[in-house]
Amino acid sequence: MLKNFHSASFEISAAKLVQCPGASVPEIVFVGRSNAGKSTAINTLCNHRQLAYASKTPGRTQLLNFFGVKYEGEVVARLVDLPGYGFAQLSHEEQGKWDAELGGYLRSRASLVGCVIIVDARRGLMELDLGMIRWLGERQTPIHIVLSKADKLTNQEKIETLRSVRRTVEPMVAQGHPISAQLWSALKKTGLEELETQLKTWIGHTQASAPTATPDEPQA
Repeated sequence: MLKNFHSASFEISAAKLVQCPGASVPEIVFVGRSNAGKSTAINTLCNHRQLAYASKTPGRTQLLNFFGVKYEGEVVARLVDLPGYGFAQLSHEEQGKWDAELGGYLRSRASLVGCVIIVDARRGLMELDLGMIRWLGERQTPIHIVLSKADKLTNQEKIETLRSVRRTVEPMVAQGHPISAQLWSALKKTGLEELETQLKTWIGHTQASAPTATPDEPQA
């Protein structure tokens, strides 16, 4: 079974759905508001400082970036880095076209097995995050919410933030939409094992369920 995601390497960037690689292996997509720490999370997960491009300019990257994860020399899964939402520096017409490409990927990609939503723990779930969750709910795409930059919170703030997020998504979970959440710090690499376990479960490389941090046991 796959031990970790250190074997991930860049495959291709796609500006259109037709440019995406064949849907031959399970894919996990990473989404989130611009500068929430999405690219940093991918780099930390894959133990590679510059695998995913982390721009300081919000909305700069407008490509779907595919990273192949190998096991025994074969690509067994892909991590897909989508552009940050909320600050795209595009005209209204260009944004509409790009949203259609993103929507098409999330709606119809046969190999998509899960979505990691990166949320700045200091801000919690914002309307754009909730909109993405509701949109993915129509397809029942499994979601794992990663509350990044948790090292900047006190232990009590971590507890309250995690509780708040879980309480917010509880009605959707009750309706059958698989949504989980965890605290995360790329700086301290806390929450890494929990994230790895969730992703490996999605791609079928472990039989264990992802550990769930209780609200009284902050993990970052």
